[in-house]
Amino acid sequence: MSLDPACFARLDAWSPFLVAWIAAFTALHVVRFALMRREGAERRPHSTAITELAGLPLALLQTDGFIRAIIARDPLSALLFAWWGPGFIIAAVYYIRRKKQGVKAQWGGLHFWISWLCKTNYLAFMIAFWVLRLPGPAFVYSAWIINDQIGLAFLSSDADRLRRTFHDYWFVRIGYPAGLLLPFIVPSLSAPWYRLDAALLLTLWILGICRVAATVGVRSMPHGSPLLRNMIYDKP
Repeated sequence: MSLDPACFARLDAWSPFLVAWIAAFTALHVVRFALMRREGAERRPHSTAITELAGLPLALLQTDGFIRAIIARDPLSALLFAWWGPGFIIAAVYYIRRKKQGVKAQWGGLHFWISWLCKTNYLAFMIAFWVLRLPGPAFVYSAWIINDQIGLAFLSSDADRLRRTFHDYWFVRIGYPAGLLLPFIVPSLSAPWYRLDAALLLTLWILGICRVAATVGVRSMPHGSPLLRNMIYDKP
């Protein structure tokens, strides 16, 4: 059983667009932070819409990869794409419906397993990208995750994944910022735009972590956060 490269072709081809799309949200974080400080506020309420919109094209492309894998009879690729492709869309629809109903989403006591499936899915994708020699999508993943972390650090004073690393010791998270170094290592990603984007993301992420450390502390728990990634802290 092996991965069919054709199932990953569109994800790879759309990588430049995804990088630009995510960069637009990074710029939005900077603007929102500037406006927040101008108003004298210390924090902004978390925006689930902005967070999920940044990753929506990636989720749609993973759904495309899932469909291609089914057609190609590639169960390994289908399983890989299922989690953040159709799985993400189904979970998002369920979450939105429950929110409109004014009821908290219930995950049936599966918090622990859902959390670890998210972690292992990321690791499996990185292995797949390495095997198939696809540095573009690997960089997209790091840009997407670090962009999210920048918004949380500057706007919500939340170190998020760095904080959670100390809680579950999933040190694979080191790969998130480390992936931003790919444009300085891989020739196919060495275009000035990629390097500038990587340098800005890494710089903003470090500054954001320094801000959180100086204000509330890196290990400080967020209060009332609607982020599903914090379900690991919920009691069944």
